[in-house]
Amino acid sequence: MRPKPRRQPHHSSRPGVPNRRAHPPSPARHPELPPEFGQLFDALDEVYGDPRTVRTPLDAELWASAFLGGLWTAALQQDDEPEGAELGLVEVLELVGSPRTQAVLCALASVASPEVAARAGQASERLFHKGVRRPEWYGAALQQVEFLEAWSVSDVFADGELLIAAFKRGKDRYAFTATVANNAQGTVVEVLLVDPVDLPDILGEIRAEFAEGPEGVFSLDKLEAGELRRRLEPAVRETLVDDEEDDDEYGEDGLDQLDEEFEEEPGLQAEAVDEAFAELDALELDEVDEDDEDDEEDDEGDDFAALRALMLSRLAVLPEPAELPGGADFGYDLDDLPPLLDEFAASEDARALPHQAIVREWGEIFARLGLTEFAGDPPLYGPEKFDTLINVLIPARVNADDAQLELLEPAALAWARWSTRRVGLAEPIGDYLVEAVAESFEDFPHSYADPVFTMDRHMFGFTMQSSAG
Repeated sequence: MRPKPRRQPHHSSRPGVPNRRAHPPSPARHPELPPEFGQLFDALDEVYGDPRTVRTPLDAELWASAFLGGLWTAALQQDDEPEGAELGLVEVLELVGSPRTQAVLCALASVASPEVAARAGQASERLFHKGVRRPEWYGAALQQVEFLEAWSVSDVFADGELLIAAFKRGKDRYAFTATVANNAQGTVVEVLLVDPVDLPDILGEIRAEFAEGPEGVFSLDKLEAGELRRRLEPAVRETLVDDEEDDDEYGEDGLDQLDEEFEEEPGLQAEAVDEAFAELDALELDEVDEDDEDDEEDDEGDDFAALRALMLSRLAVLPEPAELPGGADFGYDLDDLPPLLDEFAASEDARALPHQAIVREWGEIFARLGLTEFAGDPPLYGPEKFDTLINVLIPARVNADDAQLELLEPAALAWARWSTRRVGLAEPIGDYLVEAVAESFEDFPHSYADPVFTMDRHMFGFTMQSSAG
């Protein structure tokens, strides 16, 4: 129920009748950070520290990046764009106008997307002029982010790439390592935040691992800033997460009530609030709970979603990547396959196999699946791409009879030999690839018999047409 309008005091015109004293106005209602927000913020504080009291901008940026990562993940689950929710939350944080939300706004201004960061900075400025102080680390956050160095660890097959990027701002120094998997369409499969002091040791370990394989398989190269951005930024933007949705830990009724309360505030856009709370409704506290000892992903790097905003904000300070000369477009398309398959079928290793029609069809499957599923072009696949073909894509997509399956491994080994020779790779590199492909086939019978893959290929796959006849 809204309070009834307060009547103005009546000034009597009759002599001897005193004027009535007006009641003092009731203080304006000042929105507080609701419990649902507080619970989420407390969980983030446990992992990253309270942004009001942390020592450095990086600590606060990690907090804000994790917050934005949760909203981004929730938006993906709802097939929605996260930026609208982020803008709505900026308005809510400004409306609350507490030291805590001021600190969050300062952190968002440092790591959010350009539009959200600008709006958060403007909201923070308005709060500052109203007397809401900024956190002590804010001054250091105004310093320029500087690029220190970048490295690329890659393999000759273009299976994947480990990108290392180091930055500094004031006294904060930090580096990312991001593994980009070309057998997963060029997306980031692992990311770590490391201390640049440890980079010499990391690079030393990488060089030691190189020594265990044949010369020429792996390379370690220093990258210019623009080249780092060209390689890593698209991979970060293309990477999606597919978290299982659990029960809502905030309580749907509580958020609905909170949504309505903020919509009643003057000057606040109802649509922005709706979108913000829709994303909060899907956000889960267990994404930032460091006490989850049963997390099977603990040894597979840091949470990509939690670091995504911070990574993009750092890459954004680098020079724009250079365009390919003349807008050149390198790569294969389906029209290029017939001559490529003719070349494979005519190769020494392929001609030595029986049932040439089956061998050629397997070659076509290798090429077509590679075009649709991998970053990079056929025919050169490394151990990771071959393993994905052998133990994931073919079991899930290709219905083949016994005669066809019997020729799969010989055809794959022939493809491996031919593809390395056609680009002039040394014989030890070809031997290395053939050995890796043979190891992948040790798991193929189990993969092809997997009930999930079997159902997928029967329902959505295709059936090979060639025969041994």
